[in-house]
Amino acid sequence: MCLGGPAKAHPHVFVDARTGFIFGADGQLEALRISWTYDEFTTLILFESLNLDQDGDGQFSDSDRAAIIAGETNWDRAYKGDVYLEFAGQDYPLGRPEAAAVTLNNNQVEVSFDLPLSHPLRIDNTSVFLRLYDPFFYYAYTIVPAINPPNLPEGCQAEIVPLEPNAAESALQDKLAALGREDIPAVENIGRLFSDEVQLTCG
Repeated sequence: MCLGGPAKAHPHVFVDARTGFIFGADGQLEALRISWTYDEFTTLILFESLNLDQDGDGQFSDSDRAAIIAGETNWDRAYKGDVYLEFAGQDYPLGRPEAAAVTLNNNQVEVSFDLPLSHPLRIDNTSVFLRLYDPFFYYAYTIVPAINPPNLPEGCQAEIVPLEPNAAESALQDKLAALGREDIPAVENIGRLFSDEVQLTCG
């Protein structure tokens, strides 16, 4: 996404994220369901940069939706979509977005898609952690409850664990707020420090 405007601090883009877990008939975790709802300013930038809703009817055309999907889900090979799944203490590899869709709700763009796991994963008495974060903290994701999450198998539950920064992390947030748009935080993978998470447990 190509963003402009007067923002002067990290983060610059604010996203409400919803998540879900898709299981196969054999009880293995097969995919994640992800949606991003962008803040109103970012939505405005999307409208301007992609020249959306040219007829001014307040609705997206098929070409509008295709342009947004192309920009938001056709990731280059190195990009992980700011989506990280941890199993047994390790990042679990994910595929590329599928079944992408776009809606406009309350003047905010929402992009949703399914993200398949590289291989189905059986979860037995081991927690899986799902986090959404931008390593450079340019984007800030807040995980909120899904409206219609996929049903979980019996014995499984998913819990959102919001970030509760300690004093040192709060002080670091204040320092980040002073950075300009072109500044890169000195701490590597800093977005991980400020990420909400979803904990999935089965068994």
